[in-house]
Amino acid sequence: MNKKAQMEMIGIVVIVILVTLGMLFMAQFAFKEDKTKKVFTARGLAASTLGALFKTTVTDPGCVQEFGAAALPQIGEELLEDCALNYETKDEPNGYSLYTCGGMHTCEFVEGSATSLLGDTLGKWGKKYHFTAKLLVPGGKTNFINLTEVKNSGCPKTQGDRDCSQQPLSTEAGQVLAELCICG
Repeated sequence: MNKKAQMEMIGIVVIVILVTLGMLFMAQFAFKEDKTKKVFTARGLAASTLGALFKTTVTDPGCVQEFGAAALPQIGEELLEDCALNYETKDEPNGYSLYTCGGMHTCEFVEGSATSLLGDTLGKWGKKYHFTAKLLVPGGKTNFINLTEVKNSGCPKTQGDRDCSQQPLSTEAGQVLAELCICG
């Protein structure tokens, strides 16, 4: 074999090696999971689910206002605000709240509704979640009162794939911060 033929063979071998490396490089990126897209999707899911929960209108005919007038309140606006204003009476027998839905205090009704709605959506999709609504008490960032909490298999703060969305609500009782975290 002459020198020219040897150089052509070496050139072909180098080209084959470069093409093979290029294909391996492309395959690595093609099969690699895009975590940025997954995080964005989970964060978007948390935000849209929390927004939908806040805008949900209660159509239960057993939901009445203070003086027995039928009402169609929204969970986020009217009911969560009422819960914040009257949380001190929720554990009392016949505790006062502006709205009474299903014969329950507003705080109990919000928790039950959130449990049902989140279970029927995120729970059926196999998502772990944690929903809380807290009343921030004036005088410090860590002073708060738990108004309601709904957990499905937990969603610890230490979990790496945890994505949360928060929704603030200004009330006469103070600032309410609702948070929905979705894991996995």
